[in-house]
Amino acid sequence: MSDVTFQQSHTLGLDKARELAQKWVDTSASQLGLTCQHQQGADQDTITFERMGVKGTMKVTGTEFDLSIKLGMMMSALKPMIEAEVAKSLGRLIEKSQNRAEGQA
Repeated sequence: MSDVTFQQSHTLGLDKARELAQKWVDTSASQLGLTCQHQQGADQDTITFERMGVKGTMKVTGTEFDLSIKLGMMMSALKPMIEAEVAKSLGRLIEKSQNRAEGQA
């Protein structure tokens, strides 16, 4: 097994972070064939997802995204590509949202 982690601080607040996480999950789920479950909490949401060879959790708070993915043996060879894609797609989504929020302030 191989692990992929991604952590990103933000200043969006929980409601906006929740929207972004859902948008990322919706896109990723359709592209990668993931089965997802979303649990909303008062201070933190937890999204779990899986498919053959991949299992992960995203924790979303008002100040941070914390993504952890466990890759099976066959998917481990793709770890560098998966890390890069996660950082690019989720990182870009967070950055765009923060820039919009700062522009409106």
